[in-house]
Amino acid sequence: MLLVVDVNVIYSALMKRGNSLIVFEANKLLNKFEFIAPEFLSYELDKKMAELLSETNLSQNELSDTLSFIKEQITFVPYSEFLDKLPGAIELNFKDAPYLALALKYDCGIFSGDKGLKEQTKVKVLSPRELLNLLGIE
Repeated sequence: MLLVVDVNVIYSALMKRGNSLIVFEANKLLNKFEFIAPEFLSYELDKKMAELLSETNLSQNELSDTLSFIKEQITFVPYSEFLDKLPGAIELNFKDAPYLALALKYDCGIFSGDKGLKEQTKVKVLSPRELLNLLGIE
């Protein structure tokens, strides 16, 4: 199942180390989901390493290793691949338009815990808990 990953689940995996991280850990073993994300997400995460380091209780190595573990499961897609879907996505939700545009382009859902994103009805949004259920993890 192809899913767009939004930044919130990655932050959650790094900060809370809860369901979002469990999804990535289980998926590494089960390979049930194929994750994609806008290319800028990778650069944004790299730029925010210092901020993430101060907000998590992880050492530099732990943070780097965990982030690498997550990023290696995601294919990063350049804007040029889904730019044509951006205007429609902006109408749905300006803040999350790149994620929505990518999901619209590939006709897939979004892996996100963002309740605001779930309010739109054009793209299915699956929470970490919903993905764990799909993986058979209670």
